[in-house]
Amino acid sequence: MAPRTRRAGLIYMENRILHLDIDAFFASVEQLRNPRLKGWPVIVGNGCIASCSYEARKFGLYAGQGLSDAKRMCPDVVILDGNYSVYRCFADCVWEVCRRFSPSVESFLDDCYLDLTGSERLHGDIFQMGGKLKREIKHETGLDVTAGIGPSRVVARMAGKAGKPDGLRLVEPDEVKSFLAAFPVGDLPGVGWRTSKVLNKLNIETVGELQGLPREGLGSLFGALGLAIYERARGRDSMVVTKREIPKSISRETAFHRETINRGEIEGMLYYLTERIGNTLRRLGCVAKNVRVKIGYSDGVHDKAAKSLFEPTGLDNELYAMAAKLLKKIHTRRVSLIRIGARASRISPSGEVQRSLFSDRKDGLAEKLLSAVDAVRERFGFSALVAGHSLNLLGRLKQDSYGYVLRTPSLTK
Repeated sequence: MAPRTRRAGLIYMENRILHLDIDAFFASVEQLRNPRLKGWPVIVGNGCIASCSYEARKFGLYAGQGLSDAKRMCPDVVILDGNYSVYRCFADCVWEVCRRFSPSVESFLDDCYLDLTGSERLHGDIFQMGGKLKREIKHETGLDVTAGIGPSRVVARMAGKAGKPDGLRLVEPDEVKSFLAAFPVGDLPGVGWRTSKVLNKLNIETVGELQGLPREGLGSLFGALGLAIYERARGRDSMVVTKREIPKSISRETAFHRETINRGEIEGMLYYLTERIGNTLRRLGCVAKNVRVKIGYSDGVHDKAAKSLFEPTGLDNELYAMAAKLLKKIHTRRVSLIRIGARASRISPSGEVQRSLFSDRKDGLAEKLLSAVDAVRERFGFSALVAGHSLNLLGRLKQDSYGYVLRTPSLTK
């Protein structure tokens, strides 16, 4: 049974959260579809690595790395383009198994959270339950998964990180602080590379050292993020597991077929990626408040920038306008680019957003126009209409019914 805590005459049941991650997801699916690839180093991606098998990781390969580096480090690596729809089907099968163990499953592309609080009454010992879940997923899909169990989302995720690959790790509430202490600060959710760099300059290398900083100090350094980091370093997380109908973010990224410094091609690709994001937002009936752009140079340097919009939007031209400003801010070196990506976040249902008094789109003409464009593309394919700066890609890239054929198709649907 889950531990219980008595407070002021009331009994509270400790949370039991399980984080499940599909090991080397895209590459593992490809090895299942073609058994001859089993045991071989396999990477999925075209231009840059979207996923790599554990055999490939032994050679130092990792997601986001350029294919030229990958082939140099591992000449025998098998490179596959990938198929998003196939991966989506495998993921749906995994989440269906998870729902047998809990009605509260929050799923993403290759990982999910389950709220197992109180489920011991039905399924018995929580650790054995995790093992049973892993076995059923393996039996029904052939995929290996890693599961971490803890009293919060952040602890469950870190427990899974410690158990990879194909592992199962349980962290009890009284073990949380010592368990987290040994991790590098960069492994803690919410601590990105910039935050990690600042902490390292303060000689804070591990979560244990981070736990020694006062809440006020982290708050003054990083604002609201610092206060969240203070809580996460102690395994506390206010986020609950919910059925995830609305994504936290929508990302589209790709590598260029050849490294480029052509401004028209770069802007065309960025427009096309934001256009795909806008199309997805409208299909979900959502809008986004924040836009991020990231780029990768041919010499291995990368950069990114993000900014909030004046008001949430799902319109292509408004998403691109912000993305173009961010691109101008970060694309400052006279070095060719090999990849580019865009992300929309802080997503909410469009019906919940109150239009600003100063909005310049009260007449709804832009929404009506894009609704007509979406209808045409839904019927005849995305490539039926080519608009805006993506016209710059005509003649440079091949097209099919899904749109331009990009170098990392599994990341751009």
